[in-house]
Amino acid sequence: MGIWNFYFIAKLFLYFGHYAGFHVWLNLAFAISLVVPIPERYARYKLARQLIAIPAGIALFYYDTWLPPITRVFAQAGQLEGFSLTYLAELAGRFFNPLVIAALLLLYAIYFLASKRLRMSSFVFLAMLAPLLPVTTQRPDTGLPVVGLAAEDKTDNKPASAVPDIGSAPLLKADDEVSGDPQNFGLTARLNSFYRKEAARSVAFARSPSADAPFDIIFLQICSLSWDDLNFTGEQENPLFKRFNIVFSNFNSASSYSGPAVIRLLRGSCGQPRHSGLYDPAAAQCQTFNDLQKAGFDPQLAMNHDGHYGGFLADVRERGGLQATPFDVSGLPAYLKSFDGTPVYDDYEVLAKWWKSRLDMPAQRVALFYNTVSLHDGNRYSGDRSANSMEIYHPRQTRLLADLDRFFSELQASGRRAVVVFVAEHGASVRGDKMQIAGLREIPSPRISLVPAGIKLIGFPENPAPLLVSKPTSYLAISQLLANFIRTSPFGKNSPRLEEYLGNLPTTEFVAENESIVVMRSNRRYFIHDKDEEWVEYEAD
Repeated sequence: MGIWNFYFIAKLFLYFGHYAGFHVWLNLAFAISLVVPIPERYARYKLARQLIAIPAGIALFYYDTWLPPITRVFAQAGQLEGFSLTYLAELAGRFFNPLVIAALLLLYAIYFLASKRLRMSSFVFLAMLAPLLPVTTQRPDTGLPVVGLAAEDKTDNKPASAVPDIGSAPLLKADDEVSGDPQNFGLTARLNSFYRKEAARSVAFARSPSADAPFDIIFLQICSLSWDDLNFTGEQENPLFKRFNIVFSNFNSASSYSGPAVIRLLRGSCGQPRHSGLYDPAAAQCQTFNDLQKAGFDPQLAMNHDGHYGGFLADVRERGGLQATPFDVSGLPAYLKSFDGTPVYDDYEVLAKWWKSRLDMPAQRVALFYNTVSLHDGNRYSGDRSANSMEIYHPRQTRLLADLDRFFSELQASGRRAVVVFVAEHGASVRGDKMQIAGLREIPSPRISLVPAGIKLIGFPENPAPLLVSKPTSYLAISQLLANFIRTSPFGKNSPRLEEYLGNLPTTEFVAENESIVVMRSNRRYFIHDKDEEWVEYEAD
């Protein structure tokens, strides 16, 4: 096979290093096509075979990676055209891992010397069968960053001194023992069972009693913020999180992109659907803002961006069921420029302007959905084209958290009551991992979809520390908690203790999904259901 031997050697190196996948039978078929002898009378076709093999090899190499399916890339081509040249150059630079490139160069040197003495094709064919060998080692833990209570605070809903660090506690009670080849785990059956159970779950909202301490509900949905991102920047114990009354420390956003995440949040009154189900019409009882409106809350919408990229605003309205007109942010400062060149407005300024207008509204109860993209990959400071968006992620993160902290103080000073729901869409994948580069979110891994979520009660006595809910949860738990608050206001004179509102919160096992890949947790390990309908273990490091 000549130089094609090194092609397969390099791919096997990436596979066993967990940098890419390896489709054994397709690669074997491709290798066989390269070595099938061509009779001398047809020698002119040898060159043709090589010319055909080059694009085929490139396509197979791409197919073996964890990059998005090429059909998805073509489908998103229109959106990619909106990326600035600066951002495209930044993305291209992230694909080069100096250590991997150095290792491949060394591997080629070894291959070159060995090929002088050995018939490499035979060894390569044998090596390509290695991924088919059964896995016999058992690993009780992946060592991935996970969120849970600190070691001394292992009781659900128990007050703790600080928001937990990542990886400091067990995930959840172990389920079926998992060992050996992932294909034998019955994971597909478990996934189907998960969706069947989720389809039967929903939360019922009662109308809020008119005289029982009315309050507003404010959703703050944050793009590109996970516990792993906070751990990477050292902000996991930012003062903002200590102001929450309740923190969900094992919350799964179930998505790695903004559109699906906002649909899931706005349909959070029902159990977790498949990704494809997000684009089917939703039952009225699944639309959280529809439920809130029936409960007596006036629905409102605000964003610090125009909402047009990726059809985000359309997802909010058509699939999320929130038909409110976006709050007017004209005249406010745009301190960032998005990756597509559109302005990103200052979070505090947007929220403070909305709150000022809210104080003049006659409505007794208001439910606001606010979305911010201040942390989105590719954003740059206005007027600065040189800064790498990843390099300024931490200062942008610090500013956002400070802006929200300042907004909380303003809410508190107003004397009005409010329930603030803080929940992130997905992480930024700031550090990346072996399976995908920094900023890429095609695999909805736990580093991306385990996100901070919390509740702040404005007008409620300050707690010495937040109550931590460490059970695996998702949007249904937030909807249930809001329904509990609406049924019996936490601000009333005879309200129960805050812990009692948490008694019936539904748990949701970890399943995260996008268009082409599902990630599921089983017995402390994470498994990926890829585009070939195969289960492989997720290896971050």
